[in-house]
Amino acid sequence: MSVSEEPLQSVSQNYRATIQSLQNKLSQLCPQLAGTDLDWGKLLGPAEFVELPADMLVMQPDSPCQQFMLIVEGSVRVYQQSPDDREVTLYRSYCGELCVMSINGMLRRKEFGAFAKSESRVLALTLSREQFMHAMATLPFFCEFVLTSLTDRINDVLQMIEQTVFNSLDTRLMCHLGRMSRETSSDTLHLTHQELARELGTSREVISRILKAFERQGCIRLKRGAIQITL
Repeated sequence: MSVSEEPLQSVSQNYRATIQSLQNKLSQLCPQLAGTDLDWGKLLGPAEFVELPADMLVMQPDSPCQQFMLIVEGSVRVYQQSPDDREVTLYRSYCGELCVMSINGMLRRKEFGAFAKSESRVLALTLSREQFMHAMATLPFFCEFVLTSLTDRINDVLQMIEQTVFNSLDTRLMCHLGRMSRETSSDTLHLTHQELARELGTSREVISRILKAFERQGCIRLKRGAIQITL
């Protein structure tokens, strides 16, 4: 993930730890990077830490991709926006995950091509394009991690496209509610109809109509600012 327009607040002095402690953190987030024989110094030596506030527009379609970002804490939502301001979520990057669009833009010197916004406070490790290319060329374990992560992310996006093309909006909405319930380990989801519309690339009115149908069928119970799954 790269960052444009608003300058990143460097928090190197506050968050830079020893190579060993950072190695342990990354090994927990990214099991592919675990191991004692890896040259962590070459990867982490030139790295910087940055902190982003919640709800910050990190990238937009005309943003240049100039930095590699590995999220250590928080999450970033990547989405497309239509001319009438409807949004659809492409994917999210969480702790230990990479952004396929930013890496593609960085490697091909292209603009980002979508929007990206921090959903919470984000702490991330960053490398410049030159540092990233050097690490890819000289550190096999890092190159393998990046390629594996990109393959996983591409599969996620392809699955999202498949669901959009072949599944009805009703099915996509119910699957999304079920997935959120599993992720939060709760049958009560605190979110609005507008947020669901933004996730699925439709209007709030359409989402409200489908949710009311689900409620009549006994699948959910609608509350103010929340949806309770009753299945």
